[in-house]
Amino acid sequence: MSFFGIELWVVLALGGGVAQTLRNVTAQTISSDISATLNSWSRFTFCLPYAALAAITLGIKDGWPELSSTFLGFCAITAVAQLTANVALITAFRSGSFGESIVFHKLEVVLTAIAGTMFFSEPPSMLGGFGIAVCAAGVISINLTREGSGESVWRGLRFGRSGQFALLCAVLLVFASFALKLANGALRAANPEASFFDGAVQTLFHTTWIEVVILSLWILWREPASFREVGKHWKRMLVIGSAGFTASLCWFWAFSITIVAYAKAVGQIESLLAVALGIRIMGEKNLIRQLPGIMLTLLGITLILLD
Repeated sequence: MSFFGIELWVVLALGGGVAQTLRNVTAQTISSDISATLNSWSRFTFCLPYAALAAITLGIKDGWPELSSTFLGFCAITAVAQLTANVALITAFRSGSFGESIVFHKLEVVLTAIAGTMFFSEPPSMLGGFGIAVCAAGVISINLTREGSGESVWRGLRFGRSGQFALLCAVLLVFASFALKLANGALRAANPEASFFDGAVQTLFHTTWIEVVILSLWILWREPASFREVGKHWKRMLVIGSAGFTASLCWFWAFSITIVAYAKAVGQIESLLAVALGIRIMGEKNLIRQLPGIMLTLLGITLILLD
């Protein structure tokens, strides 16, 4: 399947990377004003109306799909894995070294390729596997040379508390990626007429409402007063939700039609956009130090596209 001569999964992976960049940048603007939990809650809660509208539209147009227990189970697994991964990453950043956290968190792409090969019958080709490794090295290099990450992180890098939680986050995100792909497959198995897009929409909707329920109950239990902040920041939360919906739909759809590791690697265009935004908006001035990482990332993406 192609889009103006470009493989559809490539367009989706790039679109997911762009939308995710917008979501992350907007979330960063309110990170000092609200709790990390409420920030995550806004991502899913303000995404839910879009996901519900998409699911309802498809239901009216094509009929309501049969939702098997297997499908709902994989959706629940995806939701819990994503939420836990977010908590693990926040803990990693708060536990010590930013650079150490980035190194192990950004191993996600490589871990996805390994898990795909070992457990999910998705082995990349030799060229594709090399591209994934090069892309991961580039992304790690970019993040380690951004201002404030510390120039000496490569020296004395250790697998401390930060690295442990960051690696846990990476593993959980890999787990979530394959769980949502299995959910898509389960829905299409129960509904043979359903397309990959149908599966992506239904998986996104049911995963999202589960996440909203879990996070809402958690906030009501642990920090109910934080909900007062929604009225102050709802406009930016709406942007976070809108961008989050676009990114997630792109990812969910892309994962269903290609090797998950390929889609994740191409989606690392997000790191290049982060560099551009850092220079343009945040006034970062270390582009020269980031050039090796940028070139490696572009080379890795190119190798995957040539596969």
